[in-house]
Amino acid sequence: DLTTKQVLTMQFIQGQKVDDVVYMKNRGIDPIKVAKVFAEVFAEMIFVHGFVHGDPHPGNILVCPEGRNGFSLVLLDHGIYKQLNEGFRLNYCQLWKSLIILDSSQIQHLADQFGISMYSRYLPVIFTGRTIDSKPALGRGLSDGEKRNLKKELKSLKMEDISLFMESLPRDFLRILRTDGLLRSTMSKLGASQRVRLLAYAKFALHGLSSQSDSKSEVSVKVMFSRLKTNMSYLQLRLTLEVLELIFRMANTKFLNLVYALYGSIGGVLRGILPLPSWL
Repeated sequence: DLTTKQVLTMQFIQGQKVDDVVYMKNRGIDPIKVAKVFAEVFAEMIFVHGFVHGDPHPGNILVCPEGRNGFSLVLLDHGIYKQLNEGFRLNYCQLWKSLIILDSSQIQHLADQFGISMYSRYLPVIFTGRTIDSKPALGRGLSDGEKRNLKKELKSLKMEDISLFMESLPRDFLRILRTDGLLRSTMSKLGASQRVRLLAYAKFALHGLSSQSDSKSEVSVKVMFSRLKTNMSYLQLRLTLEVLELIFRMANTKFLNLVYALYGSIGGVLRGILPLPSWL
């Protein structure tokens, strides 16, 4: 009954658009959990497997009221996919690792690889909402002072600068920017903070870097060790971010010295594992 001369129906799946919050709440589905799974699905797709779904608007993503967590996501319209060049995928993983911890030298190096070295300082703003010199914690956006400074910088840019930037971006980068914009919009409608998306990207960027070594190894023990190392790296990254979050929250309180003392006690260990922002 569902198949016509123009439409071949292979499977009927019950569900509603991913931004239908009323539908989810009526069925006891937590929109924030949906947003987290939504971010992780696309993060794994891009960072680990190197595929970009070209049109992930809400009409192409359904929330089905069945699944292990009480729901599942259904992706539609698979006609506009792009497979990323492996070198680009790895550089993009490295870029996100650097963006999360604001490693300015690595961001500059990767911008050179992408052919946009002149605009490297704007990459953190575009992807994470922070400047290259930002002090607020991840997902907190810009401080008032940073907004004023950024506004001054942007005023100095001309239209030809913006056009040159867009023309300089690799096509794969433009596809990812479009996909990322649609993800942000949907997650905002679900009420999820930007931090949910950023942590999902950080997690799968690290997994994406480890997948290279997994593919080259035929020894299962080495593969297991590589995955364990990746999971440890992610936990260490999360610990770094939580410490920075704590510092941000308490920066204007009498506990500031205590926080810095706490950070100092573990900072030596973290610095041996991950580069930390220069302002700490």
